[in-house]
Amino acid sequence: MIKKTKYLSQKERETARKYYYRFVRANGIGFSFLGNTTVYLLAILYGAGNIELGYISAAHYITGGLLIFYPLLFRGRSNSRVGYVAWQLRGLVSLAYLLLPFLHGRTAVTLILVTYTLFCITRTIGVAVQQTIQKMVSTSRTRGEVVMTASTNFNSYALVSRFFSYVLTSLHFLSDLAGILILQVLGVIANTAASFNLKKMPNREVVDYIKGEHMGRLLINTFKKKRERTILLLRWSAISIEILVGMTIPFIRQYAGFTAPQVFMYTIIITIASVTAALIIRPFADRMGSRPFILPAGITAAILFFTWMTVSPGQSSEFFYILGFVTVFVQNILSLLSARLFIQSIPDEGSVSYTSMDVVVTSVLALVLGFAAGGLADLSATALDIPLLNVYGLTFALAMAVCIFITIAAAGFYEKGSATMKKTWTMLFSIEHMRTFRDISRLSSGSSNLKRKTLILSLAYTGSSLANEEIRQMFKNPVSAEKSDIMKTLFERKRPELVPDLISEALEKHSLYRQEAIFALGAYPDPNVEKALMELLEDEDGLTASNAAKSLGRIGHTASQDKVYHRYLNGKRGNMHRDLNYLIALYNMAPAGEWLESLFSPEISSEGKTYEQNIYTLLARQMDLSPPLGWIYQMNNTENGEGLQILLDETREMDIFFRAHDFLRDSYEKEDYGAVWSWCREQLMESEDLKGAARPLARSIMNFESGNENPENSIGALYYTYQILSKGGAL
Repeated sequence: MIKKTKYLSQKERETARKYYYRFVRANGIGFSFLGNTTVYLLAILYGAGNIELGYISAAHYITGGLLIFYPLLFRGRSNSRVGYVAWQLRGLVSLAYLLLPFLHGRTAVTLILVTYTLFCITRTIGVAVQQTIQKMVSTSRTRGEVVMTASTNFNSYALVSRFFSYVLTSLHFLSDLAGILILQVLGVIANTAASFNLKKMPNREVVDYIKGEHMGRLLINTFKKKRERTILLLRWSAISIEILVGMTIPFIRQYAGFTAPQVFMYTIIITIASVTAALIIRPFADRMGSRPFILPAGITAAILFFTWMTVSPGQSSEFFYILGFVTVFVQNILSLLSARLFIQSIPDEGSVSYTSMDVVVTSVLALVLGFAAGGLADLSATALDIPLLNVYGLTFALAMAVCIFITIAAAGFYEKGSATMKKTWTMLFSIEHMRTFRDISRLSSGSSNLKRKTLILSLAYTGSSLANEEIRQMFKNPVSAEKSDIMKTLFERKRPELVPDLISEALEKHSLYRQEAIFALGAYPDPNVEKALMELLEDEDGLTASNAAKSLGRIGHTASQDKVYHRYLNGKRGNMHRDLNYLIALYNMAPAGEWLESLFSPEISSEGKTYEQNIYTLLARQMDLSPPLGWIYQMNNTENGEGLQILLDETREMDIFFRAHDFLRDSYEKEDYGAVWSWCREQLMESEDLKGAARPLARSIMNFESGNENPENSIGALYYTYQILSKGGAL
């Protein structure tokens, strides 16, 4: 039996993702009932001050300091099992809020702060596990997708629960306290349901602890590496922004005069902003990278916090709804992209120690920010009288300073594989680029075969330069249906930038799509293309050589006409693709060449009905003759003689054909095909001054050996005789 590693198989990852997303959805409901919004309202209800509200904003980060003991305490325990127990405990802790109806004033505030602190302690243990779970259920190719999808699921279900909170707190027969406590109970139920999904996840990872690798040393070693240091600074800064954004809730409740239902409406709107941000950024994160979006998002966030600093609390509720939406939209983009970078940087060994170190540092940072946010609010509201700043002006000024730091850090950060700023924003401000990127994302998500073909065509025909890069990636796949489809479209929708890729594919002897690449090269009259096709013309494989000949003819090459004709004339007949390739090549190299004398010959007639029809029809199509010979053969194959009748009807505007109508029809029906051929020769002999292709075609009909006549070549001879005569002998 093969021994498994701690890493999950693809099937196990899919199962784990299923349960993880279920956990995230239930957790979204539970946390929105148990999290800081309801706790804010409870604390404000019992008269909590700004410092205490600032602590609530940062509590779930502050308590992360206890994770310094986590790797050693839970060493060897299953990650998912630890998460399951942590989520069970935080639900039980939240039941303590039910004591509030029996308490008053400072005692009630103390109970709220203690209970929320215990809630955050148990939650923090689970958060450290959750980051390793996100890495466990994804690969480097899908990490951004997993992070964004988890965020979308969390916030989408939180949105539903917050709307329910809005409705419940709007009921007049319930007091504010009763409504909030009902929400807490519902949160405990949803939280417990979430924990069971963690328990069901496939998991072989355990909490690991590397002896001597304490968090201080781990932090020092990480900070010695520029890339890892920058990622941590970006992550911690994004978390700082998230903490400070939380202060908008007490701001609108206490100073903008929002009621409890209005506060919940505000949380609904900012949750929609979070979901929207995740949905919009999800297709771009893994393909474009984080840096191109973090930089402009940092600048935008700084401008938004300047607005929060200076806004008058007397503004309408709609103004704060819009400002909150835009602020959280940008803040969530920063959080998601920095989280993606952080999860990418988690080492395989000592992963829990690394994530715990991150949470511990975050907790210290949150402790400082929480009290600083509340203290600055008190300072700007009472001690200072700074022009333009509102009562929370200094708090939001701190947030603006952090945004400026993010912008500076992102500007000097190099992310391997990320797109340039110019390319990213050129794409975002181009409808065509955005449509192309959408198609690329939908193509990668795994659609039905029909849908994929539609997307391939859309990708091939777009004018966006983004498509070139995606097509190049397809070319690198050795076996891909998309590769074949896209190469065929490159003949019609020319992309000269991809010529080197097509040449490389065409010259690769064992490429599965070699013929498609050679075919596509026929659309690019380029010296390098001609050189490659000349080389392929000498290939030992007859199909490859004939395909190269066809493409040479299409790009205007004529020097190899004799060689191509020799190969066609002297080669063994019967390979339909090869022979048609040579015919197309010869037509493009010499439309009126002597090679046309071989059109009607015993060699062609001996290959049978289908072969003959294909040869004669192909030439008629190349010469753009009317009526279509293929249609005439089609009708004749449906009912013998029907095609001839259609041909005779089409030719009756010419007197000689009109007078011979009955004779030709009767001869064909009696299978006297020699009579049809004799009539054609007589008409051509009387025609003088044949020019162009008419001359070799007429000779081919005149010199055709008797005894080889049949229905197919008889219709063909009559068809080409009509074409020559109707155009005055200058076909």
